[in-house]
Amino acid sequence: MMKKMFFAIFVLALSISCASASALVDGNVSLGQHNNMVWYMVGYEKAAAETGAPGAIVRRYYGTNAGYRSETVELLMSKFNVKPEIAGGLYFTEYRYVYSADFKTFIVTYIRHHGMAGELIHETEFTGLSEATKPPVANIDAKGPSGLALDAVRKIEKIPAPKK
Repeated sequence: MMKKMFFAIFVLALSISCASASALVDGNVSLGQHNNMVWYMVGYEKAAAETGAPGAIVRRYYGTNAGYRSETVELLMSKFNVKPEIAGGLYFTEYRYVYSADFKTFIVTYIRHHGMAGELIHETEFTGLSEATKPPVANIDAKGPSGLALDAVRKIEKIPAPKK
């Protein structure tokens, strides 16, 4: 009886620790201005399910770049058939980055466009189930939002640099 109870407690503790390892953690970290837009990391994962490496939720706010915002609004209307009155409410775009284990590249698993009140305008998820939904892979730019978000997660979680 005692062994069964110990085993049940062990399994419960293990499942809780595994769940928290990949859980999203809130955390607002300013990543500064890039391309004349303000960027923030609004959450992160210590170990994303896709790679076991960190992930970050990053937002780009359009307040200081009307030209880029207009291009994005046009894209939402032309490519995704979002109505002009809805697309025109664009305030920020959110990305989920998942980093490779060697911290050299990252994938984008979703792109979400939101209005000022946080309402979802349009979402694109990259599931990898077909060529059209394959997640885009990019090199990490140490001075851009992808690199700054990774640095923030590594500092918060005390994740060492990968061995070379």
